[in-house]
Amino acid sequence: MSASHAVAVLLDDDLVTFNRVVGVVRRRNLPISDVSVGPSQMAGVSRLTFFTEADEAAAERLVRQLEKTFGVRAAAIYAADDAVVREVALVKVRALPAARADLLTVVSQSGGTLVVEHNGVCIVEVAGDATRTAACIKALERFGILEVARSGAVTLRSPSTTPAPHSAEVTL
Repeated sequence: MSASHAVAVLLDDDLVTFNRVVGVVRRRNLPISDVSVGPSQMAGVSRLTFFTEADEAAAERLVRQLEKTFGVRAAAIYAADDAVVREVALVKVRALPAARADLLTVVSQSGGTLVVEHNGVCIVEVAGDATRTAACIKALERFGILEVARSGAVTLRSPSTTPAPHSAEVTL
């Protein structure tokens, strides 16, 4: 039975290693979502995170293959339920002077922050789980959304869960 798994990979900070990792995932032909890549806690090492729908055996095979890939420092997989997941969204909206107070109310109620305001246009930042981000974007629609940029989900294993057999807790 398929279940949602979070996969975290620490890899050397170069395009060749990233391309190798993407190739491994692509060859496994597993559905993936919410891909994000960014710097890790170590200089020269990036952290790739994504979610996949796969049974336990397929997910474990994927991690074992990733661990064998040149340039991969560590790989871990855990149930999506055991993860703390957040994303960031930047939303550019019209900010007509008559609706500015209403806009600020919506932003504060949805846990967002007004980042930039210039010439009748505002950029709002919202961070949280995907539901919260989507709700804030929905609430901002009435002001006229001009542009949206979402980071994709980043995840860490919840400290209340026990490590899976294929996780390098020291580095992940």
